[in-house]
Amino acid sequence: MEDSILVEILKEMQKKYMFIAEIERITREMGDALSRNDRESVQMLLGMRQDEMDKADVCTRNIECLISALSPDEGSQVRELLNGKGGGKTGSLTAEMLEEKGKSIQFVLKRTIEADRLISIRLSGKDSYYQ
Repeated sequence: MEDSILVEILKEMQKKYMFIAEIERITREMGDALSRNDRESVQMLLGMRQDEMDKADVCTRNIECLISALSPDEGSQVRELLNGKGGGKTGSLTAEMLEEKGKSIQFVLKRTIEADRLISIRLSGKDSYYQ
């Protein structure tokens, strides 16, 4: 596997991680604003969160573009790494870093989804997306 492409993918994954961490922070702030019944702040935070989601989507598209430059087999291997499922037996430091970053992103996403689920249930009750 070409290490230069893996390095570029790793850079995009780091950016994506930062955007997703910001999404988590904003989601938690939304929960706090809802606790205070501050609807204006919630609306503002929703817009901010959407901006961060859009930035994370751009990183995902950039990563897919970089993966498309690899062979199909290599692309599959990289996708497994990005999902944190490479098994840790890559032999390449860059690949191991990709796998760790993938695991980190999955972990932050789980926490964010759980916070979002609680907010949604609090707001919508039985009509919540998560019900």
